[in-house]
Amino acid sequence: MKKIISIIIVVLFVSCSGDSTSENQFEPKVTSFNFEERLPENMQTDAAIVYSQVMSMQAQMNAVGVFMTNSEWMNNSSGYQSRTTDDWSYEDYNIEYSYDLVGNQYQFLYTVTYQGEVYYTIEGWQMSDGSAGYWASSIDFEALGQGMENMPDYTTELSWTSDTDGLNMEMSFDFGDTMQVFYEMNINNDGSGYFAYTLNNDLTYSALWNANGTGQWTNHTTSPPSITYW
Repeated sequence: MKKIISIIIVVLFVSCSGDSTSENQFEPKVTSFNFEERLPENMQTDAAIVYSQVMSMQAQMNAVGVFMTNSEWMNNSSGYQSRTTDDWSYEDYNIEYSYDLVGNQYQFLYTVTYQGEVYYTIEGWQMSDGSAGYWASSIDFEALGQGMENMPDYTTELSWTSDTDGLNMEMSFDFGDTMQVFYEMNINNDGSGYFAYTLNNDLTYSALWNANGTGQWTNHTTSPPSITYW
């Protein structure tokens, strides 16, 4: 547990400090989303389960900004260029970080090693206009050494598109032989939308709501599926 807490500290350290090998840096403009503004107001009380699931996806989606933005020191630099590369160390951890502006796409890569063994990687991209993005991460707990061998390694993927019709988002968690989770969500520009939760390739829960905030929640684990309206 101490090691897991340490890596959280490392991530915060990476996003808030560091020395750059380049004199000039570009400042990425990472898209953040406020789902609360998109959802009908009554869903927070009338469809609390759906609301909490959607907001948890927002938290995951916006968390990528920690990895895709330059540190305060970099942002205060003058001038622009198309590439940033930095390395940091914190106790037994080493972080290699690269960031590219490739055409109209921001791309980034983090590699975190613990005592020389690769523990965590996260890489992704975002269109510079915020219209689409993707990131994937993987964690190898065995790299942390004794006591962590039985922890399941897992990968996370998240992708989204945003246009005049609304926002579409997919997110997956793969815990190897233990569990696979898949989320899908659409929020249209009129506030209506759809949400689905799939566990181990079986659709488990889904929700469909209208622009006026009315909708239905379906439990697919029952036979036949049970539907609750709000």
